[in-house]
Amino acid sequence: MTRFIAICLLLVILRLAVKNFTGQFKISVLGQPPGRPVPQPPKVVSETLVQCARCGTYVTASRALKGEGAGKAEVFCSEECRRGGT
Repeated sequence: MTRFIAICLLLVILRLAVKNFTGQFKISVLGQPPGRPVPQPPKVVSETLVQCARCGTYVTASRALKGEGAGKAEVFCSEECRRGGT
């Protein structure tokens, strides 16, 4: 019985050693710990805000609607503001 327990203990230690060795090998080859993603820097998005000529709401320039207001080209936040509704 003692021999069986000793063999089981030896197998557990051997398994842990092999697992640790393969993990260290992956770190040396891949340059990162296995199973952990490489952190990426956050994306910085910078876009100009423009103010709606009718209601004063700020909207990004790419989403603003262009139109005529008071005889000149202006930008609006929505189709409703461009038509002149409330």
